[in-house]
Amino acid sequence: MLELDYSRYQALIFDMDGTLVDSMPSHLKAWQAALEEQGLPVDIDFVGKRGGMPTPKIADEYASHFGVSFDKDQLVKTKKATFDTLWQEVARIPASVAVAEQFQGKLPIAVGTGAERSNMQRILDNLSLTEMFTTLVSADEVKAHKPEPDTFLYAAKQMNTAPEQCLVFEDTPFGLQAAHNAGMDCVLVLDGQLAEFHACPEHQTA
Repeated sequence: MLELDYSRYQALIFDMDGTLVDSMPSHLKAWQAALEEQGLPVDIDFVGKRGGMPTPKIADEYASHFGVSFDKDQLVKTKKATFDTLWQEVARIPASVAVAEQFQGKLPIAVGTGAERSNMQRILDNLSLTEMFTTLVSADEVKAHKPEPDTFLYAAKQMNTAPEQCLVFEDTPFGLQAAHNAGMDCVLVLDGQLAEFHACPEHQTA
């Protein structure tokens, strides 16, 4: 089990999809349906690694990477509509939720997600997680999304905490990059477990 020294931090920030909640299977099913509808190559791994990004941004990267063109608005619409039939299947990730529960009322705790606010809210409410967090930051609150640092920097600002005093929990390389771009240390949640600690390069001494 990963041993962490939480005493170094003044606030915690959790990504939602794949970190706090096991929503990726539902999201990937929705992506598959949206891609197949337009006869596009289905590379679920490509999409999965971009968890935490808003759907339109993933769509842009998909088009660029595969050199394909498609009706982006329709793809986003189908992906959202399909997920709307699946979101209630989403469950808590116990290892991450346990950390939030441990520090609830003791430290400021935020969610920093690439999901739209309406989607974030319904999932957190359905799983009785909302009250655990002092700050909720969705894709609607920032213009530049992961791997840009804006989501985490905005969360830190809302919690009145310096970025270097925040610890981020993420599940994708792009989320990790966003945390480091924000000047924050990061814990990667893999296969439902707190798996890896990655100190921000800015904090490492020679």
